[in-house]
Amino acid sequence: MSSTARWRRFLTLCRRVLTTPITPGQVVNILQVFASYLFSSLLRRPIIWGRPFMLMVEPSSLCNLHCPLCAVGANKLTRNQGHMSLEWFRQIIDEMGPYLIHLTLWNQGEPFLNPDLLPMIRYAKAKKMVVLTSTNGHFLDSREGAELLVTSGLDDLIISMDGATQETYQKYRKGGDFQRVIRGIRNLGMAKKRLRSSRPYIELQFLIMKHNQHEIETFRSLARDLRANKISLKTVQVDSPDEGRRYLPNRSVHRRYTLDDNSLQLKGSARDNCRWIWFCPVINSDGTVCACCFDKDNTLPLGNVFQSHSLTQIWRGEKYQAFRRRILSGRARLPLCQNCSEGLTRLVLRKEGV
Repeated sequence: MSSTARWRRFLTLCRRVLTTPITPGQVVNILQVFASYLFSSLLRRPIIWGRPFMLMVEPSSLCNLHCPLCAVGANKLTRNQGHMSLEWFRQIIDEMGPYLIHLTLWNQGEPFLNPDLLPMIRYAKAKKMVVLTSTNGHFLDSREGAELLVTSGLDDLIISMDGATQETYQKYRKGGDFQRVIRGIRNLGMAKKRLRSSRPYIELQFLIMKHNQHEIETFRSLARDLRANKISLKTVQVDSPDEGRRYLPNRSVHRRYTLDDNSLQLKGSARDNCRWIWFCPVINSDGTVCACCFDKDNTLPLGNVFQSHSLTQIWRGEKYQAFRRRILSGRARLPLCQNCSEGLTRLVLRKEGV
């Protein structure tokens, strides 16, 4: 990723912060977090001031689809799978609510499989934070459900489609029903209109792959017809040369990798830093705290909020600090970071208003 692109993403985050109602205490906390990140980068040792102002929580690590490049869909996860309870979610939010301005409700599973997802959204919104979630779109196809989602207060909803026709869609979204997703998006749009709500902001996502690269323009047209607010065109993550040959699109600009017969390599070189381990911890459905969403199988657990430690203790604890030291001294040597696009090449090629 170029320095210009990094600054553009940084400024986008700053605009989001500035347009969110925040308290003086939250402003001070955000400044402390940014200062600790900058000083850590300069001094090459981990400094932690403040508490996270962003958080990713996984409502469910289960999914109804079987997408072949997804750890859940391909049945590759070995960690405990299930739903996070509303009780545990509330305890996390009660602890971190005074500091959080931004909550992401997804990680490896389908959030809408958790029957407590809407109460979770409402609870977080009562704490006046921006809440996002992501879905494969199969749980929006009832009028009542769409209206409940709108009235929950959810700010942003990403709907992963990866195709513009059933024929293309089902090649990757295995077990999915393209028309059901379309109905759900229309339902949600009508619910927003009936309730005179501008939220949730609907973003349709398209992973560019070899089998769907010809449908990008059709996807744009479909998004306009569905009255989505935005589309995102994303590069796809693969884990091996074989997966690369099968799924990577033809155009280099649509890939985050270089690929030859025997190797798959992310474009660019890793820098010894990572904003997310200073800004945004990840809590999986079993309570395990991880450094980021690329640790899909809890290979480097940093603690567990369901056990004896609070998130603040874990965030400032020795395991987290040891991980930060490893990042600052040689991120490229960490297996967890080998396929991470943070600071390397653009994950989202383009986001467009519709």
